[in-house]
Amino acid sequence: MCIHSNRFSWFAPLGVLLLLFWQAAPAQPAKDSVLEQAATEVEQVVAKTRTAIVTVRLESSNRNPSLNLAPGNRRATLVSSGFVVDSSGYIVCSADGAVGAGPFKVVLNDGQEVSASKVGADRITGIALLKVASREPLSALVFGNSDRVTLGSTAILIGNRYGLEGSVTVGTIGGIDRAGVRQDGKRLLLLLQFNAPVGAGEPGSPLLNSRGEVIGVIVGALSQVEGLGQQMVSNTAFAVPANVARRVVSDLRAHGKARHPWLGVDYRTHIRSVRVDMVVPNGPAEKAGLKANDVIVRVNGQPMTDATSLTRFLFNSQPNQTIVIEALRDGAPIRLSVTLGEQILE
Repeated sequence: MCIHSNRFSWFAPLGVLLLLFWQAAPAQPAKDSVLEQAATEVEQVVAKTRTAIVTVRLESSNRNPSLNLAPGNRRATLVSSGFVVDSSGYIVCSADGAVGAGPFKVVLNDGQEVSASKVGADRITGIALLKVASREPLSALVFGNSDRVTLGSTAILIGNRYGLEGSVTVGTIGGIDRAGVRQDGKRLLLLLQFNAPVGAGEPGSPLLNSRGEVIGVIVGALSQVEGLGQQMVSNTAFAVPANVARRVVSDLRAHGKARHPWLGVDYRTHIRSVRVDMVVPNGPAEKAGLKANDVIVRVNGQPMTDATSLTRFLFNSQPNQTIVIEALRDGAPIRLSVTLGEQILE
């Protein structure tokens, strides 16, 4: 009896300790809890923002499939994406979706189709602004700060792929400050790279962060291949950063056009600086005395360490603004005052 009692007294404390340990141990998260949390965040963003997504339609006789035209006989309907940026009825869309003077039709999230007038379009960024009349305030999106966008972060696109309204695509920011160029090879602006399938009809879509803020406006794609119904699909798209888009929208609303500064040089990255390859005759830079092979090291006191830094500086400037360029010419320092012109895309 004594031995039995001793054995029981030895096991009892151990059992209490095991019970306490089990109670104190934190619950192990489910294997897919992180994925579930991410999915929930996406669902919340979509629920919060989808009512501001619209479809823009334009009757056109142009059958160019690159303009996202739906099938038809003599005339076709151009379908593109857009979003409400002001509750009074201002809508951002792709400039390709706002060709000519109209007439334009905008399909709101509730299915209501309303007429829209064209406020203006900017061919440099590919952004246009429409205005619809609405009796009730519309749900609107807000621009975030695209300078805070980080490489690899999650981004959400809501648009109208192939005319399928409200299509949701989740991808990642695959690049920042990608140099956007037009067909003649001239550098225009810096773009966000969005890695996810993007199809016809989705230019003009907002690119959203996890807070539902617009961090970019989709304006183009890379490596397009034929896909569903001979439409175009790409796994890499590009967006005008929100900080640039915000300024363009403000200009379009106030003046009917966007004003972009023009320095009048072709340039490339040098060693922690920017080398001037060519100076446009009679342009702002030539008038100020800048020459080919000059090496720009600072503008308005800011270091210009590569071509990207100069492009960013220029897009944050205004036409008719005077800037001070510090450069090296044959190794000797020079200092020039340049009054920026206005960039006009013919």
